[in-house]
Amino acid sequence: MYNYVLFDLDGTLTDSKEGIIKSVAYALEKMGETTAGRLDQHTVIGPPMMTTFTQVYGFSEAKARHLYSLFQERYGTVGRFENKPFPGILDLLQALRDHGVASYVATSKPTVHAQAICDKFGITPYVEAVCGSTLGGSETKADVMQAVLDRIGPDGVPSSLMVGDRKYDVIGARETHVPVAIVGFGYGTEAERHAVRHRPG
Repeated sequence: MYNYVLFDLDGTLTDSKEGIIKSVAYALEKMGETTAGRLDQHTVIGPPMMTTFTQVYGFSEAKARHLYSLFQERYGTVGRFENKPFPGILDLLQALRDHGVASYVATSKPTVHAQAICDKFGITPYVEAVCGSTLGGSETKADVMQAVLDRIGPDGVPSSLMVGDRKYDVIGARETHVPVAIVGFGYGTEAERHAVRHRPG
């Protein structure tokens, strides 16, 4: 029995790909960069945006930060609300609350955006806290999860479950020694789920 559930946001609680992908495309186009091969949901959604811009796109730190600022122009005003909870999510959160389970949001998305999304789509009343990263930050999923566990206190690790859709959720759970459940929807591929299930450690 778990007393606490940590939920990823993008691809787990909400279907957010439209706003994220359109905002990345907006930023790339404003920089004069091609969008070809760069907008696949399995590439863009999951890790912190700065990680995608530097490690996946191969941009320098300075160029990635400029791209990030352009991304925020659109995402921070329009893109974050091109979004919706997956069917049944609010009912699930209500059921967990009714059974005495405390839910948290643990996302790599900046907290300012995650909180606005949870407020807009009715998630906030069902969770104890919304924990994310700082704008432009490099926090890992494990860092965000640890922030939630610190809020919970000593009972956190043995009584918590992480629920997500990408390998980053599994890696973060392993680094914080928390069990993890991967949803079959969201933005992870079956190949990714298979690989991460069979990854040592």
